[in-house]
This record gives sequence, C-alpha cells and structure tokens, in this order.
Amino acid sequence: MAPYVGAAVAVLMLSLVGCAAQEPLPPTPIPRDEASIERVDMSYLPELKPPAACAGYVALTFDDGPTNLTPDLLAVLDHYEIPAAFFNTGTQERVHSRLVERTLAAGHQLGNHTMTHPDLLAVGLKDALADIDAATVTHRDLSHDAAPLFRPPFGNTSAEIRAAVESRGMLEVLWTVDSKDFEATTVEQVVEKSKGMTDGGILLMHDGKPLTIEALPLIVEHYYAQGLCFGRVVAADTELPTDRFDQTHRARAEKQEP
Repeated sequence: MAPYVGAAVAVLMLSLVGCAAQEPLPPTPIPRDEASIERVDMSYLPELKPPAACAGYVALTFDDGPTNLTPDLLAVLDHYEIPAAFFNTGTQERVHSRLVERTLAAGHQLGNHTMTHPDLLAVGLKDALADIDAATVTHRDLSHDAAPLFRPPFGNTSAEIRAAVESRGMLEVLWTVDSKDFEATTVEQVVEKSKGMTDGGILLMHDGKPLTIEALPLIVEHYYAQGLCFGRVVAADTELPTDRFDQTHRARAEKQEP
C-alpha cells in the first residue's frame, strides 16, 4: 500500500472510532422549496418564435400548485417568455411558500383555488366561502397582496358563489379547453387534448405533472402555428361559454402589456 494511501486509511479509521462514541447527528432538514431542483435541460427545448403578427391571444393556466415541479414549469415559461396564471391552493402555498413570490416575480398571475380544494357545491355555501376566504388570507400573508382571480375546484360553482367571489374583488375564471393532463399517460395525449382554443381561449392544466411540462413546448408550437400568441387572463365584456357543462364566465385571454 502506498504511504499516502495508508495514512489516509489511518485517519479515516481514527475518525470512525471517534464518532462511534457520539450520538449521530440528525440529518439537516432541507426546506421544501430548496429540494425543488429544476430538472429541465434548456438545451433540449426547441427554439420557437411567436407569430410576427398575433391573430389573437390564448392563456395558459395551471391548477393545484405550488409543487416541487413548479420551478421546472417556471423555467420553461421563462425560456419562451410566456405569461401564465397559477391557481394555487392555500395548503400548497403554505408548503411551498417561497414559490408564491417567485411566481409573481416572474410576471405570472396568481389565483385563488380555495384552501383545501373541496367541491364547493357539496360542502354548502357557508363552508365554501370560508375555504375561499382562508386561501385569500394565506395568499395575502405570503405575497402581501390578494389574488385577483378565482377558480372553483372541479369547475363546480353557482350563481351564489360567483356573486360572493365578485363581492370579494375576484374574477371567477373557468376554461375553454381542458388538457385532461391529470389522466393522461403520454405527452401526445396532453398535446392533443390541449388543442382547439381560439382568440380569448383559456387552457386548463395542472402544476406538478411531469407530462404537462414535457408537453408545454409542443402546445406552444401548435398555437404559434395557428397565429396565436399567449396572454394574460382578464375580465371579458360579455359572458363567454366554457367546456364546463352549460356554464359561462366573464374571463378571456388578452395581450399582456409590457
């Protein structure tokens, strides 16, 4: 054995003997947000250019975050300089609190998706509004602002809920197209289900789904080929249909001003 190797082994053995008499140190806790490592390799993302002249605008929206995949999602959106709206639950914002400010700092919109994601029609109006208000308090605590948008879990809403939400200064936002990414098993399924929007359309997707992140560049490419650009969610002048039963809402996509 070479002298320097033997010396190294001796030092290691002495260290182990010394440690044996001590209680092992507990593992250093890792904050949840620091454990969220961005796994998107930007070099593999296709280079896409928006249309020279936009024929209209559509909006990307993501429910149920923040999650440990939110940083990946933000990285892809930033790469393409595309805005999105994130409808977060209060419970998830508590878990990944630093991602709330990070999402806002990246120029995205944040929406209230209730505190615990209940079916608002099943729990009754009083409990529904209490859950919505709890999420508002959480969001304000973390971002020092109130979320101006609201999306009911599962799209289940009513005239009473809508009126109460509006009285709280929020715009209820449903969707035009549902990507069905929560049940997809392939990227191709997510992309295919995400097609069909026209000017003003709003696409429903979910945070925390790896297939959604993989599908995003292909979805962007599809709508660019249709002459459409990506904008922000705003209030519409008129009631607009959604693909959620026979409901309507007053939200649409519009150009995001710099």
